[in-house]
Amino acid sequence: METPNEAGSLPVLGWVFAALLLMIALICWVAGSGKIAPNGAVGLRIPPLTRSTSAWKAGHAAGVAPASIAFVVALVCSVVGLFAPPAYWGAVAALVGGLIWVIAAAVRAANAATG
Repeated sequence: METPNEAGSLPVLGWVFAALLLMIALICWVAGSGKIAPNGAVGLRIPPLTRSTSAWKAGHAAGVAPASIAFVVALVCSVVGLFAPPAYWGAVAALVGGLIWVIAAAVRAANAATG
């Protein structure tokens, strides 16, 4: 049997994970458009994207679609979770799957951009 504290943490995670995916999508969009140059604070800080400015832009631009799709999935799961709490697990899965998808797409695009 779940305690009240355990039952309350999953909905919070669902909404927080949806918000994190939205933030990732926005950062990818802004960095992919060149408004955020390579830096040590904001953006996907993985080696293939830090090789050059073109890799940075291409990698982030490629991450926009996967992050946006994962955000929508997490958002829908969180809304459905208001009525059927097990749906919050979909938001958790969307974050994990979305991050893997974003990183894979970003690395592929960054490697293509650097030749």
